[in-house]
Amino acid sequence: MCLLCGDLLGEPHWTERRVQGGQDGSFAAEPNRRQARFRRTRILNRVLRVSNLSVHEDLSGTNYVLGNGKGAQQVVQHLGQVWPAADRLAGRSLDPLDGRLLAALEKGDG
Repeated sequence: MCLLCGDLLGEPHWTERRVQGGQDGSFAAEPNRRQARFRRTRILNRVLRVSNLSVHEDLSGTNYVLGNGKGAQQVVQHLGQVWPAADRLAGRSLDPLDGRLLAALEKGDG
């Protein structure tokens, strides 16, 4: 990550740390990291859709961009920042155990 992009080098959030992937104990390659982020983004969109929110990765693949469908967006660096940002964009406190959310996820709507 470079300073021009606005990303400072630092310790990655625990949700973004590389995991051992190879048989030789080597760390997962960049394509594996991107695939894992893509899977997380898909799951996040299922959860956030119930609150009329969405998320996608920025072009660098290092940040998430949350949007509320009304033009408001917020850039967050890792999953630990997603839920507070979702609360702000929704204009209310979101409950991950909300019955409507859980029902939508069970039905496959979320």
